[in-house]
Amino acid sequence: YAALNSQLPLGQGAVAFLRADNQFHTLAHALHDTGYSTLSAHPYKKGFWNRAVLHPRYGFSRSLFSEDLGPGQVVGWGLSDDAFFQRMLPELAALPGPFFAFLVTLSLHHPYDHFPDALKRLDLGALEGSALGNYLHGMHHLDGAIARLFAALEELGLADTTAVMIYGDHDSRLPLGPELLTLAGVTTWTTATPLQQDRIAGLLVLPRSQDHEAAHGEVTAVGGHIDLAPTLLHYLGVPTPRSFIGRPLLPAQPDPGFAAFSDGSAIGDGHAFAAAGRGVGQAGACFEHPSWRPVPLINCQPLIDRAQTTLSMSRAVVDHDLARPLATP
Repeated sequence: YAALNSQLPLGQGAVAFLRADNQFHTLAHALHDTGYSTLSAHPYKKGFWNRAVLHPRYGFSRSLFSEDLGPGQVVGWGLSDDAFFQRMLPELAALPGPFFAFLVTLSLHHPYDHFPDALKRLDLGALEGSALGNYLHGMHHLDGAIARLFAALEELGLADTTAVMIYGDHDSRLPLGPELLTLAGVTTWTTATPLQQDRIAGLLVLPRSQDHEAAHGEVTAVGGHIDLAPTLLHYLGVPTPRSFIGRPLLPAQPDPGFAAFSDGSAIGDGHAFAAAGRGVGQAGACFEHPSWRPVPLINCQPLIDRAQTTLSMSRAVVDHDLARPLATP
């Protein structure tokens, strides 16, 4: 919901069930309106998170789920990422261009209680057999699957015209134990650690036809899922709908950026605020950012107010079904 609609989630309950009848205006709608064909796919049951209902309402002309994709190599809950991509390549090649395909992978989904021996390529030593070890095997599998996906796009003649955005929908859901923190380079636990580690990967690979120097580099500004769709639209030259609350994340932005979490935590304006429930007291905790040095809570008040305003605005859009009216000129 956050990535496609550029909106933050509800305070309680899920949009997928409580607001499924809304008239959404998503990234898929914005691209469809400019001539893109749209397709979504997920190698799991169509009823999970109400996707069979939501994906058409999110603007996808066609959606494929486990019932449509058929059997194959399994990792965790469903088709392995590699098998999923290989199953989807003929579908992508057959789409009239330009196209927008939204592929939800599954091999890296928790609880990481098993990983097939036949697919293991890493020597993990003491981590072998643990949830963290299975996660690392899963990540390595995903890396290889993505490499083969790019090679296949090259073979299909799509590499010069296809942008690929890769992101995680949430963190690993692994406990922040000593082994994980060591891998993350955390030497000392502080009250900032849970918020500090609540991060996901976000990558945008532009087609070679758009491979210019100004688009290269790491985005150091703070951002969140709501910024993914505006970022992609920026590089595709498509206007951002007025219903979106995110903004493009670009390399070398002078603005330090801003991100609000659904619990009221936030990062931006040189500070980070951790709401209650993140290993801190009821009032929350304030830190300088990016140093993560603790500072008095009053220093975070402007950030707290900004986060609450952003959350209220976003939730008003979905509560009052305003996305389509806002997006319509």
